[in-house]
Amino acid sequence: MDKEIYYPMNISETWYCNRGILILFGISERKTCLCPPSYYGSQCQWQSQRISLTIQFISPRTTFISSIFQVIIMLINEQNEIVGNHEEIVFVPNRDCRIKYHVYLLYPEQPKLSSINYSIRIDLYNKETLNHWTSWFLSIPFQFLPVNRISTQLFIPKERLTKSCPLSCGLHGQCIQYTNNELKYFCQCHRDYTGPFCNISYKCLCSNNSFCLSSNICICPIDRFGSKCYIKRSICSLKINPCQNGGLCIPRDDRINLQGYLCYCNEQYFGLNCEYVSSRINLKLDETIVRTSSFVFIHFITIFQYAKYERTTLLKKIPFDENIITFYISKEFHLILIQLINESYYLAIVREEFIPSENINGKISLEQHCPYVKQYFNSTFLEYETKYHPKYYSYVCRERRDLMCFYDETLMCICDIDRFANCFEFNHTIDGNCYGHNDCQNDGQCFQNNQTCPTMSICVCKDCYYGGKCQMSTEGNLLSLDQIIGYFIKPTNSFSNQRLIIKITLSITLVIFLFGLIDFILSILTFHMKNSLQVGCGYYLLISSILSLFMIIILVMKFFHLIFSQMGIIENEFQLLFACKSLDMILKSLLASNEWMVACVAIERTINTMNGTKFNKIKSKKLAKWIISFVISLTFISHFHDPYYRELIKDIDGDDRRIWCFVRYPSFVYNYNYFITLFHFLVPILINIISAIIITILVTRSRSNLQRNKSYKQHLKEQLNRHKHLLISPLTLVLLGTPRLIFSFIRGCMRTTRNPWFYMIGYYVSFIPPILTFLTFVIPSDNYRKEFRSSIQKQFIRIRSIFFSGH
Repeated sequence: MDKEIYYPMNISETWYCNRGILILFGISERKTCLCPPSYYGSQCQWQSQRISLTIQFISPRTTFISSIFQVIIMLINEQNEIVGNHEEIVFVPNRDCRIKYHVYLLYPEQPKLSSINYSIRIDLYNKETLNHWTSWFLSIPFQFLPVNRISTQLFIPKERLTKSCPLSCGLHGQCIQYTNNELKYFCQCHRDYTGPFCNISYKCLCSNNSFCLSSNICICPIDRFGSKCYIKRSICSLKINPCQNGGLCIPRDDRINLQGYLCYCNEQYFGLNCEYVSSRINLKLDETIVRTSSFVFIHFITIFQYAKYERTTLLKKIPFDENIITFYISKEFHLILIQLINESYYLAIVREEFIPSENINGKISLEQHCPYVKQYFNSTFLEYETKYHPKYYSYVCRERRDLMCFYDETLMCICDIDRFANCFEFNHTIDGNCYGHNDCQNDGQCFQNNQTCPTMSICVCKDCYYGGKCQMSTEGNLLSLDQIIGYFIKPTNSFSNQRLIIKITLSITLVIFLFGLIDFILSILTFHMKNSLQVGCGYYLLISSILSLFMIIILVMKFFHLIFSQMGIIENEFQLLFACKSLDMILKSLLASNEWMVACVAIERTINTMNGTKFNKIKSKKLAKWIISFVISLTFISHFHDPYYRELIKDIDGDDRRIWCFVRYPSFVYNYNYFITLFHFLVPILINIISAIIITILVTRSRSNLQRNKSYKQHLKEQLNRHKHLLISPLTLVLLGTPRLIFSFIRGCMRTTRNPWFYMIGYYVSFIPPILTFLTFVIPSDNYRKEFRSSIQKQFIRIRSIFFSGH
């Protein structure tokens, strides 16, 4: 065993180094002083000119709960050059959210040169990836003072700043804008380059797997430390992770303890090394609760015999289209209360004795509701002073045997087995603004489970809005397949385990595709015939059939792209963005073009009826070719605004991480889009209605003039039967277009994404008319039926000749 050696202390030498530490150096035991940052000199007799900085980092949202950051605090001069000493801090939001750091920054010259003004630059790097996250700029207000004291809170942005800035940093640097000062910038230099504009080269001495911030500042990865990052940490680099059950090992400050570490456990485990299993609780919620709230506050009440109770609050989102919530708790508890946003309470679990690592299954029904107690008292009782009310609360428990709990302004009361009221203080206040850090959009309310160190925050959206930050809308004609069924797609499930609505939507999509393909084949067989193309109508219907085929192909592509992107099968961002900007625009343009083709058929038939034998077929064919090109070009051009305002949004909503294709129009573009959508739909429908009326009137009038022995009503009946092929087509399209007409005029929204059936039916009804070309135009027409039979006979003859040519 090593013997402990004691050195005699000379009291007179304790103040030799002022506030420093005296050491005896070398064989001669020369007195040497180790000075604190605030003093310098051979005996620490001079006070350093310095900046005393107190700093606290705030991460109001829960994005960085499991992140590790490296903070670099530096002095910079007026040329943005790093000067003097610097300080480094390892910041773990989950561990250090309450810590205030106190650091000294010494001026490079002692005493400080009065001609130079200094500032403070603070850089934040992701310790795991070594990527720069953000930077802050702090000015020093009174440069003439020998000691400046500055205290500040710095808010970590949720996303890295990607704004372009005007500073020219050459080929070896990147311009960075400060988070807290949009008018100030600096150049972040690449490895082996430094200077205000990254134009000075040097040899970086940091290890290869580290980041060179400057010639004397190296940012180390999580498994290394030292001034140049060459020393490997041993504790978190072991083959066997000291943190069990998938826990994240975070090294402590190497200046304090090289073997120290912190385990960040997932919610299912706890302990110093994540070695213990948390209690798992499954609660089945009543449908009324699911319909009225998207999340719940879960209050765990722990009762102590000789101390005040302890309350822990968990915020839990109710999974979409489910009524079961699962959560974990590692602390001891005796009561679990469920609170909704409207201050409704439910008594979920009662445990007289806590059992660690227990699996609990329960349900929340309306019988477990905790009502407001004053509804059980008359006006005479309510006139008593509030402080006298609790003494009568046991009467409530005895008179109402089915009552489990109740509350008043300051208390929560539980009715025990003996029907006595056990009451404790309970704060009912819920802040819907995340304590001033609300980043929910569109007037959404923000809730978090802790003011200082939140582990979860949720946005509660108004009607018509959805998404993790209420950033997306279901208003009016902005609806697409993404908003209608997107939330029903479970990213972690295979397709066979997806919701029923997804499988029904797939069936509808494939049925539309199958019918559309059959309609296209039959229509092409009809309209490619020479006799069918004698007038412009044939060309319009031929192009309409081709457009319908392209449209249903794009519809199928849209559906499967939505499925694959939400399930995470497609992750390439360029592919996602291209599909986002193109598919919906092409789909809307093809649908509008098809409707205009049908309208052109109605117009030509009306002109044909009006002109009779004077109708010019050759002119009709030439005009049709020009009109087709013009209409298709016009419809596509009128929708060109759509891709410009479409973007990909990465949405984190509880445990779900999704990428949405979302369109956000300014108000004037929204009004234009609404107008153009109605124009492309209403005008073709009106043309079809008016054409049908005009054709009926003209034909009936001409016949009644020739045959006066019959009444007008008889002529009308005969002509309707004779020219039914001219009327069935427009009337059928009008009838099928009525649902879309209703949707277009309802400038409301899908109030909740939980009930999409009405909107899904309306969406798919839009694609029914284009796949009925054969039924609405060929079947009612004697001429087209004749051409179809002729085409079929020719195809049979061709097939027979090919089949028997070898015999």
